Amino acid sequence: MRTISRAPTSRGDLGYSSCTMYNVSLYPPGTDPAQLVFGENDTIPCQYGYWYDRQYYDKIPATQQNWVCEKELYATNVFAVIRMAEVLGSFALGQLGDRIGRLPVFLVSIVMILVGRSFAVMTDEIYWLFALLAFIGSFGTNTSFQSPLIVVMEISRDEDRAALSLWQLVGWTLGVSLPPLAFWWLRDWVWFMLLTSIPCALFILIPGYTIESPRWLATQGLYKKCLTELKKIAKVNARQFLLTEDELRERVPVKEVEKTYGIASLFSGWHMTKLSGLLLFSWICNTIPTYTLLLFSMQMGGNPFLNVFWQGAIELPAYFCGQMLCNSIGRRITNCIAFMGIALACIPIILIIQNSETEIYVTTLAVIVKFFVCLSYFALYLQSYEVYPITLRQTGTSFGLIISNIFGTLGPYIVYLGTNNDVRLPFAAMGLIGLVGCFASSCLPETLYQKLPETMQEGRLFGKGQKFWSLPQKPRAEQPQQPATNRDYSKLSQHESVPESQSDSEIAA
Repeated sequence: MRTISRAPTSRGDLGYSSCTMYNVSLYPPGTDPAQLVFGENDTIPCQYGYWYDRQYYDKIPATQQNWVCEKELYATNVFAVIRMAEVLGSFALGQLGDRIGRLPVFLVSIVMILVGRSFAVMTDEIYWLFALLAFIGSFGTNTSFQSPLIVVMEISRDEDRAALSLWQLVGWTLGVSLPPLAFWWLRDWVWFMLLTSIPCALFILIPGYTIESPRWLATQGLYKKCLTELKKIAKVNARQFLLTEDELRERVPVKEVEKTYGIASLFSGWHMTKLSGLLLFSWICNTIPTYTLLLFSMQMGGNPFLNVFWQGAIELPAYFCGQMLCNSIGRRITNCIAFMGIALACIPIILIIQNSETEIYVTTLAVIVKFFVCLSYFALYLQSYEVYPITLRQTGTSFGLIISNIFGTLGPYIVYLGTNNDVRLPFAAMGLIGLVGCFASSCLPETLYQKLPETMQEGRLFGKGQKFWSLPQKPRAEQPQQPATNRDYSKLSQHESVPESQSDSEIAA
């Protein structure tokens, strides 16, 4: 131990270095170890390899390829590559989904995940190829679950969409919580990658349950294909389906779509620009703590897999709480409370984290921070969907995720500062980010009980004149409308051709 050099740790105390040793060649062979005295400049890189703590796992790329010391940023860079792949994939495949359909994009995403992750296990010795396959395997990550969700939203009733979004997030939570336990059990990253990748092929093998959005097909004038998908829905629901192509064409005529210019339309006019900017700030302030907490949980004391598991498990009560608060006090106030909770929960962590005896308290407080992050995510997702008009809803939400993922790549570098400089820095950064997010979200309009914008003009006026210090008021019950079956669809205007409340599943029934 006398030959291992000493260096300051991220907690501020003096410990043994993991990368350097004292240069014993400065002393003649046979010198009494008690007489060895070294200065700060008498160090050299470790000459005898590295020893790894294998208490919780046996094989990971970092231990197999020695991604430590001068290669310490290799793992961080791969994580950044994965985040960039998700950003570019959301942009490219997300736009493609509106052109060629949701189903082809979903299938392409699944194939890329299978190819990238499965072949990556054989290429960790070649760093650039490993990073490339990690990029391919992550390119379709977001669209692999966004495309099915969009289809579900487009075939369901309005009143069911919030619940469907919640249950999709329940599945997401299970996907975040269970893999750490699986890795802890397997202890080998190769088997873990295969176990979590190959089952994705099941989605390709069940074509009867992977459908294209009938609403999207109808808006494209593809009535024959639309009928095929509606028949699939009716078959699964054990219902008869008697609608003909001519009847469908009469019910859902192709209307003239309001002309938009993609992302540029998000910034058409001062008010729309302000709303888009505030939403982007809020997404960034939500995403950076998400990735920072995920990575930092692996640096905390105790079992790293249980740390990740608890941070994933806390998402479930956060989403249920988010739905309750968003439907009672509104999206805006819920989001403000969540961001302020992030900032306040970081303060005690900063005060106690340098004490190695407070690890259990730090872990508990970090889980509380994650709770507020997930609460903010739920409210923010609803705000993004409801603030933008119909013609920009998917573009606006996707653009927010894209920008936030770009800034999310800062997460691993924030953790790097914490592990190599001062362990308090990540939580100080998250606390400040929480305050910025609270301010940005407080300036957004409330969307609960509001008539959502349908046209660009309505989007440019949405939220103007709202009182800041007010709770959303539930409107009075309206008189029931005449049943859609008694309406004359031939006399509907181009904006009334498809009643929003009538879902494709109801048509199929």
